[in-house]
Amino acid sequence: MRRPRDWGHPCPHAECPLFKRMNRGHVSAISTYMTESGKRRSFRCQCCETTFAETRDTVFIDLRTAEEQVMLALKMLLVRVDLSGISFVLGGHEETVLAGLVRAAAKAHAINEPVLRDLPVTQVQLDEMWTVMARQHARETDEAGESLPAGEDGRP
Repeated sequence: MRRPRDWGHPCPHAECPLFKRMNRGHVSAISTYMTESGKRRSFRCQCCETTFAETRDTVFIDLRTAEEQVMLALKMLLVRVDLSGISFVLGGHEETVLAGLVRAAAKAHAINEPVLRDLPVTQVQLDEMWTVMARQHARETDEAGESLPAGEDGRP
């Protein structure tokens, strides 16, 4: 008998016996739809009959902006391009860029929280990490804590 393709998505329904379990053959694609980023799929869990989108539990759920543009904005934020510069380059509003950053930060926190819990790090190691961060911050600011003027290449 032919088995349906396993899409590698976990069931998002907390009451399902296969909640967050992947590669069990219980999730099947039921439809496709178009977004700014291209074709997406809707899925259904065969165990609990819950339907969900391909982008569920990602930064990209319910976005009207193309994924490539969101990723570009986040990459520009990583290299310290200011919000007004990003909004100018991408043709959007600063509020939109900031809302995307907030969404990405919340998702990153949700991903990192269970991973970074109970790390075998000593107090000495933590102190050393904070010292490195303080030194880095001191190089980027003057005595009053203000940002240094940008150099010829636009970097501090």
